[in-house]
Amino acid sequence: MALQFQYSSDQQYQLDAINAVTDLFQDQQFRMSRFTAGETEQWMVDRWQSASDDTVGIGFANDLRVSERRLMDGLHAVQERNCLPRTQVLTDGRLRDFTVEMETGTGKTYVYIRTIYELHQRYGLTKFIIVVPSVAIREGVKKSFETMKEHFDTLYDGAPLDYFVYDSNNMGPVGNFAMSSSIQVMIINIGAFNKAFDKNGEDDKSNLFHRKSEKLAGGRSPQELVSECHPIVIIDEPQSVDNTAKAKKAIRSLNPLFVLRYSATHKEAYNMVYRLTPVDAFQEHLVKGICVDSVLSQANLNGSYVRLDSVSRDPYRAKVTLDVKQKDGGQKRKSVQVKVGQDLYERSGYNTDYKAGWIVSNIDTAEGMESIEFQNGDYLELGEAKGDVSETLVKRAQIRRTIEDHLESQLEMHARGVKVLSLFFIDKVGKYREYQDDGTTADGEYACMFDEEYRDLVNSTKWERRYEKAGIPLIDDPMRVRTAYFSEDRKRRFKDTRGNTAADTDTFQLIMRKKETLISFPDGKDPEKDYSFIFSHSALKEGWDNPNVFQICTLVETKDTMTKRQKIGRGLRLCVDQTGRRCFEPEANTLTVIANESYNDFANGLQSEFEQSGFRFGVLTPESFTSLHLLDDEGKQTEALFGFDNSKAVYDHLASTGLITGKGEITETLKTAVEEDTLDLPDEFEPMRDQIEQVIAHKAEKLQIKDKSEEVEVQLNSDAVQSDAFRELWKRIRPRTKFELNVDSDQLVEKSIEYIGEMEKIRPVEIHSYRSTLDIDDAGVTAGDAHMSMVDMAQGLHYDLPDPIRELQDVVGLTRKTLKRILEECGRLDEFTIDPVTFITQVAACIQKAKRVVLPKGITYTKLPEDEWYKVNVLSPHGMKGYLKQNAFPPSHVDKWLYDYVVYDSTTIERPYAQQLDRADDVLFCAKLPDSFVIDTPFGSYNPDWAYVEEKSGKQKVYFVIETKGGKNGIAATRPEERSKIDCAEVHFAELAKDHPDLEYDVRTQYDKVMQ
Repeated sequence: MALQFQYSSDQQYQLDAINAVTDLFQDQQFRMSRFTAGETEQWMVDRWQSASDDTVGIGFANDLRVSERRLMDGLHAVQERNCLPRTQVLTDGRLRDFTVEMETGTGKTYVYIRTIYELHQRYGLTKFIIVVPSVAIREGVKKSFETMKEHFDTLYDGAPLDYFVYDSNNMGPVGNFAMSSSIQVMIINIGAFNKAFDKNGEDDKSNLFHRKSEKLAGGRSPQELVSECHPIVIIDEPQSVDNTAKAKKAIRSLNPLFVLRYSATHKEAYNMVYRLTPVDAFQEHLVKGICVDSVLSQANLNGSYVRLDSVSRDPYRAKVTLDVKQKDGGQKRKSVQVKVGQDLYERSGYNTDYKAGWIVSNIDTAEGMESIEFQNGDYLELGEAKGDVSETLVKRAQIRRTIEDHLESQLEMHARGVKVLSLFFIDKVGKYREYQDDGTTADGEYACMFDEEYRDLVNSTKWERRYEKAGIPLIDDPMRVRTAYFSEDRKRRFKDTRGNTAADTDTFQLIMRKKETLISFPDGKDPEKDYSFIFSHSALKEGWDNPNVFQICTLVETKDTMTKRQKIGRGLRLCVDQTGRRCFEPEANTLTVIANESYNDFANGLQSEFEQSGFRFGVLTPESFTSLHLLDDEGKQTEALFGFDNSKAVYDHLASTGLITGKGEITETLKTAVEEDTLDLPDEFEPMRDQIEQVIAHKAEKLQIKDKSEEVEVQLNSDAVQSDAFRELWKRIRPRTKFELNVDSDQLVEKSIEYIGEMEKIRPVEIHSYRSTLDIDDAGVTAGDAHMSMVDMAQGLHYDLPDPIRELQDVVGLTRKTLKRILEECGRLDEFTIDPVTFITQVAACIQKAKRVVLPKGITYTKLPEDEWYKVNVLSPHGMKGYLKQNAFPPSHVDKWLYDYVVYDSTTIERPYAQQLDRADDVLFCAKLPDSFVIDTPFGSYNPDWAYVEEKSGKQKVYFVIETKGGKNGIAATRPEERSKIDCAEVHFAELAKDHPDLEYDVRTQYDKVMQ
């Protein structure tokens, strides 16, 4: 059976991004309107209600009664919830554009496709256009619709959705887009209609998108037809789509109802509603962690070394790196500037290595042709070097190191059912395959290097024995495991590319089409399943990836146009096993970059790229604290938010006391105050201290990039496993349980009514009246200033009312009887007729909130049969790795730890806690529980942090399971969703403690404050 991707529907960060858009419109009145899609006689118009749509040429369009003020209120509420600044950026005088920022690899495409379904389900919207900048992204979007269809059919009860890629040679789908009442999605390159405007911005009717067509109803152009539909326009990578005035006009020509913008690197943030930063993505393990394996050589100062670093014009100059002679007689590799006619012998301090005609004869500065020539016939392109044998040796070393890392990764991942892929980027096809004049082909330099190094490694005793012991087949023929994705010419020969040609389209289609095959284990039948090493062109740098790329190696000879962010982007997604499911465990997801630069240079360079794209590390803003939750009288978090005004007050306090700079940068003094719990806050914010400190600690974190040279493999400590302390602890915590819900209906109804009573009053839709004067003079008739007023039409608004109980049942999953009680007793049912959609949305949110409070109180756990309890092998590290000084340390008392290294998730909470456990003499055994040790709850699986055994007064032993949370009170800083899981865990461990009263479960921040 062919491998199929499986998708998870409950990733909270993706749901948050979806809700950020859909909640914008919850107070608006959408409807489906109709328009004549062709020239129609009046008698046909009069018969709209009775005639079939095909008879009269009726098109269906999105429509909306807009209340700008309520839309603005909704925008600000969403922004406050997501810690974003309040904005009101208008386009053409109205609130139309909204921005979602999501880091590469976190499922941006999934999010906006699911948002389409949600907007249809909640508001009946049916017309959507996805605008993309390139062939690569277009093919990726198309592939996503194909692979996600079954997933969304299940989620949305088979809601019919048609998608197509715009093709000027086939107008049929465009006509169906306008005429169909089902969900319609057009995927189109900006280039397909951006060219509809000349350099002056005037319409260019030669473009087929703007040219009238007899194949469309009424002889309209595609632009005229789709613009009648008032589509929701989704822009994928807007920084590359509407980045010119001409492109912006092209987007406006679609007459969008709203524009939704999705990217990781926005240049213009129009009303941002959701942001998932790079730090968030890496810290929350939503993408693979990054590890850098540096392959460096010492400079070979023997012979003439020349490297072209840069060129400039006016005047023509070049920077080259030479071996410059020093006063002490030695040599130092330095960059110097040269011009035409200059002798490198002189510029090198009269280094005799440069006597043989190294005189500059020409410098070319043309884009794409940057180069330098010398009188001795040598020629260098930008970034190219001559005279240093280590250049070739470094490339070979990178290839060998990539193969070694690949073989190691496959050993670790095979047990998880994951096939490992490695990716090589090169900038010249000739380095992989050479084409001779007689039509024959030969392997290029890099392909030959790969084959030689691969054979040498897989035939070595080390790898043969390790793979044989693991029972994993090891293919010894390098030709079977490597493949290449390059564009082809008409003779089907590989060619160099820029990534945007027609030939590139076929390349991207191949990459996307073969994605499932590539991640399938070899089966001896399909030779394409043997491929695990991929060579591709560095120009194909965006829009495609593969989740099972674990190694990326860049073999670029000349100018490296790929940014570090683009490189890692090809392999950031979490890996997928043979069932098509993602593996979410952090230890299973590390992307290794084999770089010919130092770890520090790569890490600093990547961080610099993030900063250049607008992300600021270690910075607070006035809205940084808005989404914190206020506490109730018991010190637990409520649903109520801290809010923008309070957040700004905290920010101003930190600024006025010098703890942050004028630009919001966190000072070392503030970091220390948070770490030592000495931060001074105004009295009114003291109850929020824990949450405020958590935000500051999180914002102070930098991007965690791992250093391969500091990597350690975590091993099970067999002596600790044999200890009495472990055996007794394991006896207490290994039972697995199942839960049952005995919900107190009265309490659920009571809580729901309480929250409904607190919700904002439902208001009728506003209708605005605009009035302006007309100025008539010799220049013509023009409109004067417009004035707006509201017209009270509340009595005239009538809706086809849905069944509120049925609508709520679909969302909250309660019985009709319970929902009937809630609606009848809440005292707010009369507001249902004012705005049905908003009423149902807000009431559903209140009921869900009540469920989070009531369900844990009615949960009971019972032990499963003993043969279903956890076996000790669940604690196996399964190839877990740590990185010293970053997320791991060797314990001082290794004899009492489950593993020989302690791997932690957080430097501010978990590392100090682990260090205290290590130093505590009363602790006999301790372990960081692996992600595979979970407890089932109605709110998802829960994985506690620590388990340890403590001996009190040298006699009594107590067995602890601990959840570490931020803040000195621990649980106060826990979000309601997490709090619900912890509440359930308390019931689970209470059930286990019935047989072992010395088992305790608790939530803590530190083991011992004095040891902090």
